[in-house]
Amino acid sequence: MSGNGQPRAIWVDQDGGWEDVAAIAILLRSPDVKVMGIATTPGIASPSTANNRVTQLLEDLKERDAKLVSKFPPGAEILATGPLSRVARLIQSKHLPKSITWMGGAIKAKGNAKFGAEWNAASDPKSLSIVLSSSVPFTICPLDLTNQFPSEPTLLKPGGAPVCEQIRKAYMERDRFWWDELAAASIAAPALFTRAQVRLRPDARGRLTVSPHGRVVDVLTGCDRAAFKNLLERSLRF
Repeated sequence: MSGNGQPRAIWVDQDGGWEDVAAIAILLRSPDVKVMGIATTPGIASPSTANNRVTQLLEDLKERDAKLVSKFPPGAEILATGPLSRVARLIQSKHLPKSITWMGGAIKAKGNAKFGAEWNAASDPKSLSIVLSSSVPFTICPLDLTNQFPSEPTLLKPGGAPVCEQIRKAYMERDRFWWDELAAASIAAPALFTRAQVRLRPDARGRLTVSPHGRVVDVLTGCDRAAFKNLLERSLRF
């Protein structure tokens, strides 16, 4: 909750996976969040695929306010669910965000076998370093948390809206977890989560290590499983 009775204004930077789309649905369907704009950063899907999926979601929800955008204003509160390329460019241009919540990184959990780091981090480790070297408040939803939440396709019943059916099918894939969904839920329902402040440093490959010389980062460490599943199921019931 914003604490003042007003929805929290959030800008979303996503890369087009169905998990990104589910995360956006959580925000769009929360009375405590107002999605101001949705941008696409190349990552897991091509920009055209990513934009098409978001457009499909907005159509299924009959959403009229949130739109695809090409840039964020200074002072934006950002949920980033892909590589941090756009966020880093904002910081370098001195158009500092107010805060950044990111699904990415791994502290003790194993990252992608090919890259040795979590996928979003390994996709643009330089941008991760830029964000970590800034003073912008930074919250991460790392693999250490998301690896505790394998996706459950039975959460969604067949025959839902087209976008819900695509998400249900994605949840059937092997080695899929609720990644971006958890990051979005931490904004829509922060009381469900536990957090810790950890000093982290990145290396050139995007791997994170705890270091007394690292930047203080707010790390999501736990989540009420039953309450989260209920939130996700309700968010995707349309």
